[in-house]
Amino acid sequence: MIIRQASHKDIPIIEEILLDAVDWMDRNGLHQWERQAVQWETLSMYYRAEDFCIALKNAQPAACVAVVDYDPHFWPEIAKGESLFLHKLAVKRAFAGKGVSKQLIDYAKDKAIALGINDIRLDCHQNRDKVRALYERQGFVCEGEKILFEKYEAAFYVCHLTNV
Repeated sequence: MIIRQASHKDIPIIEEILLDAVDWMDRNGLHQWERQAVQWETLSMYYRAEDFCIALKNAQPAACVAVVDYDPHFWPEIAKGESLFLHKLAVKRAFAGKGVSKQLIDYAKDKAIALGINDIRLDCHQNRDKVRALYERQGFVCEGEKILFEKYEAAFYVCHLTNV
């Protein structure tokens, strides 16, 4: 598995991975993201291509995640550079269940340590037990739950790297 920072030329790969996840979740009654929300026209309002990391298995796109050091929408109380935040973690179905998510999270942990950052945060749907268990196995602890934008039931997680 190779994990690397994305560039502008990787935008179609990021969209491909995220759309694969959206399609699978919708087929299985686990609606999470609208298709338009994972297309670059929308993503580019919040992220740069370089914010994403892409996992490749045998040169095939397997997964992606956005890793940023500021999140004023979901974590406004955390100053820029005090934490890394993970968003849009998605694994293509062909690579599901093979530890790719763990490898992306480990990549983010290594990046945080290299930057001298001790915490990584993320949010997820609070009713997705399998996803929550995945994060908890990686050292994330739920700090709370709340409803965002009057419709999104979110669980907020932090991983203190000094405890891992």
